[in-house]
Amino acid sequence: MNEKDNNTFRFTLTQGDVLLCEKIFDADQFNPFTRYSIDIRDILPRAITKLQKTLSKRNYDTVIDVGNNVTCKPHDYYEKQVELYPKHYKNAMKYNPEPIVQKIEDKTIRGVECKIGLYINDKPIVERLFYVDGFNPVVRWSVDLIDAVIEITDNIFHKIKKCDVKNMWDDYDLINYRGLSINQIRELPISKREEMLRRLKY
Repeated sequence: MNEKDNNTFRFTLTQGDVLLCEKIFDADQFNPFTRYSIDIRDILPRAITKLQKTLSKRNYDTVIDVGNNVTCKPHDYYEKQVELYPKHYKNAMKYNPEPIVQKIEDKTIRGVECKIGLYINDKPIVERLFYVDGFNPVVRWSVDLIDAVIEITDNIFHKIKKCDVKNMWDDYDLINYRGLSINQIRELPISKREEMLRRLKY
């Protein structure tokens, strides 16, 4: 199999043009029907709440172990590099996104705009904007953010895996009770597949 034939899931957290965190995992471990019929909308509210809390913490763990008993603080290193530039460049270089305030009907939204997205290869499965009140720019270099994204993507992985197991049993029923081949099952439109499975239950 060529590298271009590999399918990957990609979960991203961005703030404007800045990629805060990304997790990629193999999509080929799931059946094709599962890969292209994912619904994680029930996971998103809790995931967004988790990220809002993480992105607005006052203090972070920014010490990263780089091996050989050596640790570094990317945020401190970045700040030192910024200080090397002339004064009139420094403010533009520092990462400190501006919060917004907007009113939608009777609701006021304030905070820094962020976005999460789940993609298969380069195609979006779902994208959501959300706002973080009290956004702390240091989060960009934090271990806490990595841990939060890993927890969210683990939940997504287990949700996809659970759906994949269900879909395999549905395939089994369509093969053994409807006499379809796996190729015929793969070619079924989703609505037709669901209709045939509903009829099997009666």
